Amino acid sequence: MSTATPAGPDLGAQLRDAGGRLLAALIDRFSELALEKVDELAASLERVVEDGGVGLGAALGAGTAWARGRSPLWGALRGGFAAMGTAARILVGVVLAFAPILLVVGLLVVIVAALVWAVVAAVRAVVG
Repeated sequence: MSTATPAGPDLGAQLRDAGGRLLAALIDRFSELALEKVDELAASLERVVEDGGVGLGAALGAGTAWARGRSPLWGALRGGFAAMGTAARILVGVVLAFAPILLVVGLLVVIVAALVWAVVAAVRAVVG
């Protein structure tokens, strides 16, 4: 009863070749996945730069001002305002234009409320 056994060196060489092919396939697949993730990250960063919005504009403005030795707060305000759309800029301009008027109206309301309170308190004191 004799069983045929494959030759030792031939089997070892086949295993090494199979292992090498498997390793090459794994490395190839992982490198493809890594390249896909890098492409996704690059696309994401491009979207952030294109559509960064006010927050990104403010952050970049603050960083630029800080790098130039200026006030980062002022740089953030300027960067955020520059990143706003036209409608938002107009709204900010209208609010800033009406702010002094609204302040005066608010003060008048407070004064009138204080006068009404004083009259009510005086009437209650006399009546009761």
